[in-house]
Amino acid sequence: MGLAIDATMPTLLVSRLFAAPPSVVFDAWFDRKAVGAWLFTTPGGVSKHVEIDAKVGGGFAIHEQRGDTLATHFGVYREISRPIRIVFTLSMTASGSSTLVDIAIQPNGTGSLLTLAHQLASAPAGMEVSIRAGWESILEGLARAVGEVDTSHTLIMHRTFDAPRILVWKAWTEADHLLRWMCPADFRVLFAENDLRVGGVWRSGMRSPEGEEYIHRGEYLEIEKPSRLVFSHTWERNDLEPRALTKITVALTEREGKTDMIFVHAGLATEESACSHKHGWTGAFDNLARLASELG
Repeated sequence: MGLAIDATMPTLLVSRLFAAPPSVVFDAWFDRKAVGAWLFTTPGGVSKHVEIDAKVGGGFAIHEQRGDTLATHFGVYREISRPIRIVFTLSMTASGSSTLVDIAIQPNGTGSLLTLAHQLASAPAGMEVSIRAGWESILEGLARAVGEVDTSHTLIMHRTFDAPRILVWKAWTEADHLLRWMCPADFRVLFAENDLRVGGVWRSGMRSPEGEEYIHRGEYLEIEKPSRLVFSHTWERNDLEPRALTKITVALTEREGKTDMIFVHAGLATEESACSHKHGWTGAFDNLARLASELG
């Protein structure tokens, strides 16, 4: 069956295999209690409202409290064909402009393959990274909702820095700059070393206000100066976090002399770990903001 998406429009495709059969995966999209735990949710967010009218022409409203912000998502169902297809509009406000999402679910052995197509229309420059990571995180949540264990969590953060993109790039890729910001608030970076090439290794240490020392490291996977940096991340020394090999994507877009950053930390072992890393990276990005202003 063909997608309802207009092939002439920019479209993002995301797919995932599930152990559950198509009927179980399909039904999870309309289970009001289950949806509040995985659809449009974020680490540390609190579900506030879920409304679903599961019929063509009916719609949904899903609200999550994210700190001081109430994140809202609204949509209208265009097609519902159990258990193979769901098509709906998606908008952030009840009366705002919408995009189109087409979900196809097909058997795959005893499980299923879900393919999601999101017609992006006029997405801001660089936002595809965030939108893709958002849907991948949602499908991780869907996997947990249908009974899969040990499914990872994804952290997505946005930040704007008052400096040109090349300076923010340097802050991410030069050891002398990493020494000045790559730690949570009130921590101190002890050392930073890196070999900036695909396959090269980076490593850095930090000390907490209580005197505890932590070391993290990884390998560079993609380098597209000055717009995109992808690297692995793991803790060499940190008894507070579960062992996990994670992946970080940093996307930088320049806008009127400032830099918009999309930061994605994928593969985190638990929601608690995702929340802990969010706290740590928030403090680090405050440090980076100060450094970027000085460099600019």
